[in-house]
Amino acid sequence: MMRFNQTVVVSNVLIVLSDAARQDKFRGFKVNPDSIKQVLIPTDGSESTTKGPEECNCPSNNVLLAVIGVLAFTILLLIIYIIWLHKKGRTYEDERRVYDNETFLEDIEPSLPDSRKLTQPHAEYMDLIEVNKDDRKAQRTAPGADYVPLHPLTRCWEVPRHNVTIEKIIGKGAFGQVAKGTAVGLRGSPETTKVAIKMLKTNASESDKRDLMKELDTMKQLKPHPYVIKLLGCVTESEQLLVLIEYVPFGDLLGYLRKSRGLKDTYYKDPDIKPQTNLTSQQLMKFAWQIADGMSYLSAKSIIHRDLAARNVLVGQKEMCKVTDFGMARDVQQENIYERKTKGRLPVKWTSYEALLYGKYTTKSDVWSYGVLLYEIFTIGGSPYPRMDGRKIANLLQDGYRMPKPQHVDEKLYQIMMKCWKNDPDARPTFTELKNQLKDMETLHKKLIDMKMYDKQLYANVEDLTV
Repeated sequence: MMRFNQTVVVSNVLIVLSDAARQDKFRGFKVNPDSIKQVLIPTDGSESTTKGPEECNCPSNNVLLAVIGVLAFTILLLIIYIIWLHKKGRTYEDERRVYDNETFLEDIEPSLPDSRKLTQPHAEYMDLIEVNKDDRKAQRTAPGADYVPLHPLTRCWEVPRHNVTIEKIIGKGAFGQVAKGTAVGLRGSPETTKVAIKMLKTNASESDKRDLMKELDTMKQLKPHPYVIKLLGCVTESEQLLVLIEYVPFGDLLGYLRKSRGLKDTYYKDPDIKPQTNLTSQQLMKFAWQIADGMSYLSAKSIIHRDLAARNVLVGQKEMCKVTDFGMARDVQQENIYERKTKGRLPVKWTSYEALLYGKYTTKSDVWSYGVLLYEIFTIGGSPYPRMDGRKIANLLQDGYRMPKPQHVDEKLYQIMMKCWKNDPDARPTFTELKNQLKDMETLHKKLIDMKMYDKQLYANVEDLTV
């Protein structure tokens, strides 16, 4: 009897043995080839027939097949997920239209008789609840041909987080902070670019994040303009939201004005280039018309800034002013009006008459704020409505009060400011008119702003603007 240590095919063995018998390969044994045949061997009282090869139903084979199936299914899911992430990254365009600040105080009530009892907050932003007029909503239309295309193949803003290096915090505002840093691979370029990085504070609310996203969304629509800050990229797919803008060496205009007369800046702590000890009247006039030019561009795009102030203007190379901070901006091409119906903070001293009283904003509301900005420029960083309770301003404006003319400012410049502060928004000048008028007046700067009469002591109190 022959035994094998592995499964064999019986017919194959019989053939091999028969061939060996015919060729006398059994050495001293003579074997008849015809006698070599398959026999049955009883086992445990029962008979079993030796069979040929058959499919193995071993448990190990079943486990192996199951493992292979699971691996194949997992790989397929991973491929589908990677493709989905790739498409999501290329087409990401966060359209946020909601503006709902959860932090608020009491209403501003212009007719409240005992408003004198109210105290003034320490920041220039005050909380209030709007007056609702109707349920109309400003609708947004599709961008026109003069907007930069947003197709991902031609205008991809997203930058990998590991390509952005934050060097140091250079400025802190009411809701966010600005850092100096570098970025690699902006718009596909392998070069390293110096950038300013706008980000939220660690304790920022969801409303603050929506505002920063809204600012990013607004900036994506704009072509480069010499007097509007330029977007360079963004990081939106990681935990910390970063908005990368062009770096400006002089910092913000408010700090630039104040440092020129020895006051401490409240926003940018360490600009690369310090201002001159004494700014000239011509420089002040140039600041004024450049900002009007930038705002003229934004208003032509039906964008309402809603927070125009010296702290929200940056000073770049060659002392070029650039409008920035679009966190409160709204794109309202439909009817060019925005009615605010949510609770939130307002920069009261810069907010227009109709916005304070009725919650209505148009580009002419920005013109009002621009008049206050002119006051900041011509007083070289002075505080508007100095030592005045912000909650009383609505009552005062309703009674016809306006800030008086600084003694060193000519009546012609003051009248421009007064036109910006007219009760009727339609009676206010446009930004294009303001830019043209102020630019034409630049040659008369010494007559319009008499720096010899400027009294630093009158505009030294800046406590109510400290952020």
